[in-house]
Amino acid sequence: MSVKVFVLGRPGSGKSTGARYIRHLVQQAGWNSLHCNDYPILKEMFLADREHKKFRPTEHNGFDAIDLSVLDSALQELESTVNRLSATADMVTIEFARDDYRTALQQFSPAFLHDAHILFLHADLDTCLQRVHERVACSLSSDDHPSFSDAIFKRYYANDASSYIANSLREEFGISREVCVINNMGALNQFQYELEQFIQGVLLHNEALSLTA
Repeated sequence: MSVKVFVLGRPGSGKSTGARYIRHLVQQAGWNSLHCNDYPILKEMFLADREHKKFRPTEHNGFDAIDLSVLDSALQELESTVNRLSATADMVTIEFARDDYRTALQQFSPAFLHDAHILFLHADLDTCLQRVHERVACSLSSDDHPSFSDAIFKRYYANDASSYIANSLREEFGISREVCVINNMGALNQFQYELEQFIQGVLLHNEALSLTA
């Protein structure tokens, strides 16, 4: 069974960078990994919504969700995708961003969450939006773009979820693995060091489970 690592946080908090580095670290440990996120699911929904009842297009080839229920539906589909694809992977990283992680995680089954590791990356709202703009400006692909306009981004991601994640999420959802919050407002080498510490704990925990199985 694959080790599941949720990588959560606002767009621009470093989720994609963090997930790539995690996969690099576990590859060095001899594990193979898989990455899943909700963006391809949402994009497919957007493209299918030809009358723009649930989405509307934005600049940079992006889109806004008008009907926010699609965000819950995408997470339900994400669990199905992970279950379908993860059979041959030692680890799967699961990436998404939401304004309300209680509601978001309620879209996953209790069994799916129970043995998942949770990594939340914190960066303040203005820093995240600046990073998103920089990513778009440097993009080599028309698919690398924000999925929300600036105005909706600022409203939707205004809540800082780090305290809830750190203090309440594990007990509330019966999660048996580590819940970790990393403040990604500093240098890249510090971010990588904290990711290394997190993954070392994940690897050691799962090696211990293998020995007792």
